[in-house]
Amino acid sequence: MSEKNQGTPELEPATQIRRLERVVARLKVLTQKYRQAEVIQQALFRISESASSAQNMEQIYRDVHRIIGQLMTAKNFYICLYTEDRKSFTFPYFIDQYDDARMVAEVPAEALMRGMTGYVLRRGEPILCTKHDIEALVEAGEVNFLGSLPVDWLGVPLIANDEFIGAMVVQSYVEEMRYKTEDLELLMFVSQHVVNALERFRHREYLESEVAKRTAELRQTNVELRSEIKEREKAELQNAVLFSISELTNTAEDMSTFYRQLHIEVSRLIQAENFYIALLTENRQQVYFPYYADENGFQARQRSLQKGLTEYVLRNRKPAYVDGKIRDSLVAKGEVVLSESRGILAHQWLGSPLMLDGRIFGVIATQTYAKDKPFSREDLELLNFVAHHVSVAIDRRRASEQLAKANSFLEKRITERTEELVEEIERRKEIEAQLYHDAHHDNLTGLPNRAMFSERVNQALARQKRQPKDNFALLFVDLDRFKNINDTLGHSVGDEFLLEVARRIHSAIREPDFLARLGGDEFVILLEPVKTIDDTKDVASRIIEVMKAPFRLNGQEHFSGASIGIATCRGPDDTTDRLLRDADAAMYEAKNLGRGRYVVFDEAIRSGLVDALNQEAALRHAKAKEDFRLWYQPIFSLDSDTIQGYEMLVRWQRGKETILPGDFMALAERSGAIIDIDQWVLSEACRLMKTRKIGTDAKLPLHVNLCVQHLLRPRHVQALIDLVARKGVPHKSLVLEFDEDALQKEDSRRVLASLRKLKEAGFLLALDDFGRVTGPLHFIYNYPFDIIKLDRNFVAQVDRKDRAQAMVRHIVTLCKELGIELSAEGIETDSQRKELKKLGVTKGQGNLLSAARTIEGANSMPLTKKEEISKANDSAEEAATGNASNDITSAASRVTSQD
Repeated sequence: MSEKNQGTPELEPATQIRRLERVVARLKVLTQKYRQAEVIQQALFRISESASSAQNMEQIYRDVHRIIGQLMTAKNFYICLYTEDRKSFTFPYFIDQYDDARMVAEVPAEALMRGMTGYVLRRGEPILCTKHDIEALVEAGEVNFLGSLPVDWLGVPLIANDEFIGAMVVQSYVEEMRYKTEDLELLMFVSQHVVNALERFRHREYLESEVAKRTAELRQTNVELRSEIKEREKAELQNAVLFSISELTNTAEDMSTFYRQLHIEVSRLIQAENFYIALLTENRQQVYFPYYADENGFQARQRSLQKGLTEYVLRNRKPAYVDGKIRDSLVAKGEVVLSESRGILAHQWLGSPLMLDGRIFGVIATQTYAKDKPFSREDLELLNFVAHHVSVAIDRRRASEQLAKANSFLEKRITERTEELVEEIERRKEIEAQLYHDAHHDNLTGLPNRAMFSERVNQALARQKRQPKDNFALLFVDLDRFKNINDTLGHSVGDEFLLEVARRIHSAIREPDFLARLGGDEFVILLEPVKTIDDTKDVASRIIEVMKAPFRLNGQEHFSGASIGIATCRGPDDTTDRLLRDADAAMYEAKNLGRGRYVVFDEAIRSGLVDALNQEAALRHAKAKEDFRLWYQPIFSLDSDTIQGYEMLVRWQRGKETILPGDFMALAERSGAIIDIDQWVLSEACRLMKTRKIGTDAKLPLHVNLCVQHLLRPRHVQALIDLVARKGVPHKSLVLEFDEDALQKEDSRRVLASLRKLKEAGFLLALDDFGRVTGPLHFIYNYPFDIIKLDRNFVAQVDRKDRAQAMVRHIVTLCKELGIELSAEGIETDSQRKELKKLGVTKGQGNLLSAARTIEGANSMPLTKKEEISKANDSAEEAATGNASNDITSAASRVTSQD
């Protein structure tokens, strides 16, 4: 025996056996739990599969009952669901040894709500009750039990979208089949998956009903469109014929030409190969034929009124349709007398009187000799219409062609749509199979997406717990200048660029490494295994190197680059979110250091993140009335040095520290606190307006900077209008300023609609920081701004650069023509003021005129006179350094851009 073992007595065989027995018992428990978990997993899979394959809800309920019956005793099982109005219940599935669904359906909804099922829904919690528990609840007045009393009753609520939609219940009537707490937990766990399965099936039924509804709507639209086209055809033909007749009257060289062109027009409407016009002579004793076209070469001559078909129409003053049978009848009555001098007898004949002011003066007629080309009553109606409005016939013929074309198009679209629906149904199974792939891969590059990447990182964390020596790391890659490429060359070229980037990155990483795309221009890489930090640096260096090579896009070379953040696993307690957050923070640090490099996440970066989180938390708890202070800066007339208004500014007073807008406005916008801050500033501006004295100063407007988020929701816009109305301040006394850069990033239609609503309410509107980015002129042309405020960076160049002067001169001219007031911000030198005044800018603000200053006291007002401003400026210069003054003015500029 070794020295090490000499000091430790050997365990007795019995003790070792007992220890082994305990180990075996624990292994059996674990094995049982594993088997149970596997059974549950298979049951959940079958429930999900049933939702996809079931033909109706009844089949799903049966499958759910069968699957739950495999997990526990469930001979007595039912599902209860709220109706749509949530005032009563339905039992879509009810299986019980003693009760049936008909008995339950006859129970009033109020009584059901007082039963055990209603008790579960009222409490919103799963319940396991024995027979004695139920009797106790009945005795306490909590429930009125309905049906047969079970030995054990187990019910769980069904919850969808944080709302109770019903309950699922199993119960036992025999002592041999009892339920335990584990059964309750299992049923509760399974219930959520049952709800998901029901919701999926309902969604599938909804999609199928929507497809059927849409198909019916298309059919109805087709019928309505056919009818509409037919009606439009008639109207267009009539208008066209009327126009053509009118044109013939003015353009025909003589009457022969007029009649010949008229024949052509009528022929476009009806069959008129044999066509003539008969007119009465002035004495109305004879009839002559100025135009007569006949396929047999017959030419009618002027004759005295006889008993022909033409004279028949003249006598009766009505259109006539004559075939062989009708002609024989007219001959028998003596209305018509046949004569060879009037040509060959036609198979059919149509004639309509030509009338003017109720006086008949002729007949327009057409006839056919062929039995295979008969006329119809409709042809007679058309000819009668031509007699009154000949021009309409041309349009009707033309519209007939359009109708045929439209019918062909509609039939083709219906056929195509039907084929599409058939193909869509056939592809349904393929689409469902593709859903998993699509849910875990990027559509553009085919790389894994965030969901799949998170799964792989979680797997790596699990392996790290089992094998602590196997470390791994995350690389967060962000592309440099991608937005410029995407905005300049278009999204299709941007997609081509991203595909090439994915190929290059993939070529730079190692074979076991895992590359994914989170979205936009963000890629992440799981490096596994990693022995030292140098392994990650080597991979990052290779990625940066391959990204330096030019990209061939649209026949030109473009350059990008990559900024990479590196985060390594800290241990088995690490999380995916933490790794992604740290790698992202390191990536932004790389961008701040100049792009095209990598940064490994360290404690310094962590400290910066903690400070940002602390500031965000402090801002969320800040109260507008207590933690923020109002400042102001006067706006002067550059011609008379008189004050024309005041711009209200805001500062965050965090304890003894005064935080400038540039340090918290972006955070306020992200957190949503900006809305409350802006409303407080506007409310304070209204209060100050009401405390001002009557006189010149009372008419000066107050400028309030607002965040563009107010314009994105109608309720925010209305809140601004209502706030000022409640304060009793005229809307026109307030100028609402919105930043140019922020406006360009939002939906122009929504922003324009909100600005117009504010304008209609009476507010004056100002475009702030114009020229900071691109200075788009469409803001001046199309938006209802009353004031344009030139950005301070633009103003700083006006006394030094000819280009800036030319731009200001152009904007001044444009604003004068459109009646828009132009103002300048950040006037720091007298030469800037003089140059702006020379170019035509009438108003301005800046340190030269007056620095921004605080408003002290509840009733204090901004200074109102030039002399007071000068004195205040002198005091400010004695109390603060020039740099502090510049900081305040810079902050004043930043607040306009952030608000």
